[in-house]
Amino acid sequence: MGSQMNFHRLSAEFYTQYGNLKEILTKEERPYYVLLLDIDGLTYAIPLRSHITHQFCFIADKSKEYASGLDYSKAVIITDSVKYIDPAPVTIRQHEYNVLKQHEHLIKRRFFSYVKSYKKEIKRINTNPSIPLSTRCQYSVLKYFHKELGLL
Repeated sequence: MGSQMNFHRLSAEFYTQYGNLKEILTKEERPYYVLLLDIDGLTYAIPLRSHITHQFCFIADKSKEYASGLDYSKAVIITDSVKYIDPAPVTIRQHEYNVLKQHEHLIKRRFFSYVKSYKKEIKRINTNPSIPLSTRCQYSVLKYFHKELGLL
């Protein structure tokens, strides 16, 4: 059997640190579950959401009323796993887990590509500030992690 896909919650300390930032997803009553992915030495936490309405995502469940899955645009970079990840594992709906697990390599590849395009666009805008931001960058939570992404 392959490795498990690990889903966690972000800690209260994470929300104390970052929760006031506009694009960061916060839900007091039931924190988002996140998938942890390591890419290029950085740990990303990609939230599972229902009602996703844009293309920067991986849809795991599409019923008539909503699409749910991983929202790449709301992924955060975890700068301190001990402080910002709640160590208790969480269980997601089995059918969603199965779809995500089945497409694990595709999810990683697409997310990696999302991060790469984001970085490329920000670098382009840094050299030519008159270029308007695409929706990929406008609503992305990655904008709060330019230091970690080496974009400063």
